Amino acid sequence: MTFIKKLSSSLIIFIAVFGLTACSEDKAETAGEKVDQMVHDAGNAAEDAGDKIGDMADDAGNAIEEAGEKVADMASDAGDKLSEMKNDASSKLGDMKKDAGNAIEDACEKVKEGVNAEDDDC
Repeated sequence: MTFIKKLSSSLIIFIAVFGLTACSEDKAETAGEKVDQMVHDAGNAAEDAGDKIGDMADDAGNAIEEAGEKVADMASDAGDKLSEMKNDASSKLGDMKKDAGNAIEDACEKVKEGVNAEDDDC
């Protein structure tokens, strides 16, 4: 489009819009009020959305914190259970060593009795 065609089209549109608004000032004022109300409502909607996003972020933060506490509790419980298992294993190993020593001593005494040793104490 040439410059003159663009200019003439713009002037025609400007005159038409100006003419329509000049014919009815009440309608233009009403339209302006409606636009103002729509802008106000959009602002309120944006504010509400921001509040909801903030609430969602708070809820997510709380959920993460609770999950962290549960993991810490689970780790503590696992540590306690491992300690208990270690103590049980150590106790059982001590009993096994004692039983093995007694069995060796009994076998030694039987061998000495079998060979009629003077000292049958092992």
